[in-house]
Amino acid sequence: MKVALVASSYVPHAGGLQRQVDELARGLTRRGTEVDVLVQGAGRGMPRIAKREGVVVRRFPTVVRPGRFAAVPGLSERLRRTASEFDLADVHTAHGPLALMVARAGFRRFVFTPDAPLQRLVHWPYARATRVVVDAAAQIVCRSHVDADLLATTFPWAADRICVVPAGVDAEAIRAASPFAHPGRVLLAIGPLERRERVDRAIAAMASLDPEHRLVIVGDGPSRHRLRAYAADLRVSSRVRFVGSVPDGDRYRWLRTGRVLVALAEHQSSGLHITEALTAGGVVVASDTPVHREAAADVDGSRVIFVSPEGSPLEVADAISEAAGLGLRPATQEWHLPVASLDSLVDRTLELYEGLVSGSRQAAGERDGGTPPAPVQIRGAAHPLDAPDLTVHG
Repeated sequence: MKVALVASSYVPHAGGLQRQVDELARGLTRRGTEVDVLVQGAGRGMPRIAKREGVVVRRFPTVVRPGRFAAVPGLSERLRRTASEFDLADVHTAHGPLALMVARAGFRRFVFTPDAPLQRLVHWPYARATRVVVDAAAQIVCRSHVDADLLATTFPWAADRICVVPAGVDAEAIRAASPFAHPGRVLLAIGPLERRERVDRAIAAMASLDPEHRLVIVGDGPSRHRLRAYAADLRVSSRVRFVGSVPDGDRYRWLRTGRVLVALAEHQSSGLHITEALTAGGVVVASDTPVHREAAADVDGSRVIFVSPEGSPLEVADAISEAAGLGLRPATQEWHLPVASLDSLVDRTLELYEGLVSGSRQAAGERDGGTPPAPVQIRGAAHPLDAPDLTVHG
């Protein structure tokens, strides 16, 4: 089987999408699948074509056009020209235009794995493109039941083509990581520095916390300079550290260092950071969103304190103080949480691919004794999400 994984970003750039696509590509290759990764955005100093552990990686530079949509010279042509060579294409992206490009390229089978808050993809200006992509997809893969329910409620005719494959966590590597030697009580914020992540709320909370608290911000993005200036305005710069994007090994060490992970995004597309922090033995203060609730319930909800997505910095500070009192698990303590492994991510995805290629979603499970991801069932009682208006304005 030959598979094309199309992604809006890829390693060595840091991020959940990049890590998951990389692990999937290498895991599929180890299991005998031929994999090409086609990436939107070449990156400075990176070769346009490279091979890594048997995975062919092709990078295509982006050109930003008016309206903030990115054009990808050469990628569209490459997809159309080589589509017939692949048994299946799977696009992992937060950008509707890229998913639409893949959907229209002419692949035999097309899988859509959204990596964005679904509330954004089903509203203007992405609604029309999302509808086309969903209609074209042989399967839509969500990382949470909350997102799957929303998508199935919005596009009920596609409900039998929506399934859930949770993101994988490298629990062994996280538990083996050594904490950094860092003064004070370390609070941790991880993720892209964008407005929707609401890192500013964590910085504002520092003004109300005891001086021994230190906030370490892991990640980079367009809001970095604004957040630095905000910390300076609040006179907490000496207690706020920006470490930028870091390799997975260092990120795991920060997870083992932090007493509390602060995850305050208003609309979170993934509960992965919560799962990783709990795996590392930490405590979490999270915005009260359905995806965060699901992540906590699936792992260890007793170590997650929820705050309102629109709450004040004082509310966040009170929650951090309460969470810090719960303490860290000792580094030597053994504990086992029900988290999805990276191997399970690869195995379940491979079963899904094999089922699509063979013409039956059950084929791989019957042959290998496994259980392919089941189609999602709309659970209105559990998650009362109203179908959004798909009218495109303007």
